[in-house]
Amino acid sequence: MRMAGVPALIGLLACNGTKPSITQDAPATAPVVSQARAAAVDGGHPEPIRVLVASEDTDLLSLIRTERLRARGEGRTLVVYAGASWCDPCRRFKEEVHSGRLDASLSRITLLVFDADRDTDRLASAGYGFRFIPFVALPGVDGHPLETEEARGKGSEAGLALVATLERWQNQSSRPR
Repeated sequence: MRMAGVPALIGLLACNGTKPSITQDAPATAPVVSQARAAAVDGGHPEPIRVLVASEDTDLLSLIRTERLRARGEGRTLVVYAGASWCDPCRRFKEEVHSGRLDASLSRITLLVFDADRDTDRLASAGYGFRFIPFVALPGVDGHPLETEEARGKGSEAGLALVATLERWQNQSSRPR
């Protein structure tokens, strides 16, 4: 989906009584996980994808570096994500994350979600520029992206094509270095 001059509103988090609205700022250190999905972890199921909502009042590169280190310390891979509520592929990806259907394949992924309406320029100035959404990036040690990928194609399934990239990044990060 092309961002035709209109900044996007991030569309990753499903809103229910246990989660902050995507329009609210939540600290990037507070994972957003439903109670039901958290209980599933205790029952031997895969750990859910973690979703962190980036606040707008922090230095972007510092936030990314901090969350990357935290994720690595927990054996997870941090991925920067940008999407929009009006974007069909973003909505489909959001539904898949919220439902838990991606937990088995992406159990060690932490998504750091940015609101494209307010963060597009801030992301671009740090090297996270994009033309199409959803957008994912693998940050490096310095906070700048090592790799990026934008959804390609049309329809609600376009965002799910990014899952293979997220799996690859997760598997690369789990190898000894």
